[in-house]
Amino acid sequence: MKKNIALVLALIMVLCVFAACGKDSAADPGFDAVKSAVLAAVDSEGLQDIPAAYVENTMKLGSDAYSEACLRISNTGTSIDEFGVFKTDDAEALKALLEAYLSYRNDIWMDEYLPEEFPKLENAKLWVVGDYVMYVILGSDATGSAETAFKGCFEG
Repeated sequence: MKKNIALVLALIMVLCVFAACGKDSAADPGFDAVKSAVLAAVDSEGLQDIPAAYVENTMKLGSDAYSEACLRISNTGTSIDEFGVFKTDDAEALKALLEAYLSYRNDIWMDEYLPEEFPKLENAKLWVVGDYVMYVILGSDATGSAETAFKGCFEG
């Protein structure tokens, strides 16, 4: 009887190990930790919270697309700096909505308007890790810092 119990427990442990190995999503560090890491890495001077009306009407993101978000946009007319960090139940759906938003931003760009800012939009990035999605429209240094901070939250 003891051998059977030991065998069953060993089998359960093996199954649990294989089940855990099959998961490719990262541990959830918590939204506040991700938000804090990104805000610490990206210079937010000159940025403000993105108004809810902009998120809903321009970005086409309803409140059901995410559970938590931190969104910043330039508060001057001479910069297009912008970024957003989201926690969601459907990262792929949110990614698709953000890809559409970035495409829209590219489509409506006027070449004569701040041509030195266009490379930020051209090189906008979008990352998905587990239930988290982040997009950036920033300069290359800030983009690198944001990516390192965002992805670093899920390492270890």
